[in-house]
Amino acid sequence: MDNYYVNLNYRELLVVSGIDSERFLQGQLSCDLGSLSALDSCLGCLCDNKGRVIASFTLWKIADVFYMEMEAGVATLAKQHLKKYSVFYKSNIAIENGAFARFGLIGPGAERYLATHFSKIPSEVNRVEQKDESYLRLADPINRRYELWQQGAPTNSIQSDADFDLPEGKLKNWKLFDQSLGLYRIQADDAALYTPQELNYDQLGHISFTKGCYTGQEIVARMHYLGKAKKRLYLLQITADSSPKKNMLISTTENKTAGEIIDIAVLATNKYQVLAIGNELINESLQIDQLDLRDIKLITH
Repeated sequence: MDNYYVNLNYRELLVVSGIDSERFLQGQLSCDLGSLSALDSCLGCLCDNKGRVIASFTLWKIADVFYMEMEAGVATLAKQHLKKYSVFYKSNIAIENGAFARFGLIGPGAERYLATHFSKIPSEVNRVEQKDESYLRLADPINRRYELWQQGAPTNSIQSDADFDLPEGKLKNWKLFDQSLGLYRIQADDAALYTPQELNYDQLGHISFTKGCYTGQEIVARMHYLGKAKKRLYLLQITADSSPKKNMLISTTENKTAGEIIDIAVLATNKYQVLAIGNELINESLQIDQLDLRDIKLITH
């Protein structure tokens, strides 16, 4: 059984504060900040006026300050975009990666460790519990994965006691869980390339369709209510003599374009798991350009 912690401080924190911060962000983000309690979290994304995703994130609301955790390099892009709309609001936008020491924890040892530090362990996805200057979120109820944020703590390791068998694990294994759930976090080189529906964000909880207007909302809502996404995110397993690469094209054996790889994880020697944005042809017999493919299997559809 998996039982370890990982360091998540490689991710960036975009912080928005000030008396107008909620009103400002409510008009920019896809998630509904008005539905959040005083201490809460949710998934969300930031779109351009064409309805394409500039950044995806986990948002934490702590003491009326909004912390958006996103992949390295994305916070700068998001900050530049938000600055264009912030001039009429009393709010401050800053990248503060060191505001918290941030860790992911999984397994029975992790839960025993957390139980000694928190009077209550969150049991609902996105629920956040607080103890002093530490904050705990249930990120993945299926695999019982938690995210722990600590102020004033070392950023290189959690403060674990010798009584707890909680070693530091490999980040690639943590990311494999995300991938298996179909969760893809926008990278800097992906900004403004994909719609939320192409990334399945409408199915994963990134988007509120009742909150009202935000940048890109009209296009995102039109697709939801009046159209059907021509492309979606799919999980596949591949056996090949060499590793697949990002942006490799997937086609049918009749050479019709079926999709494009956007994320790769190694499962074992010559075995890979990938996320691909594809169309309805993804269900056909497939091949991958530039790859000596032994087998390809669609896991989700």
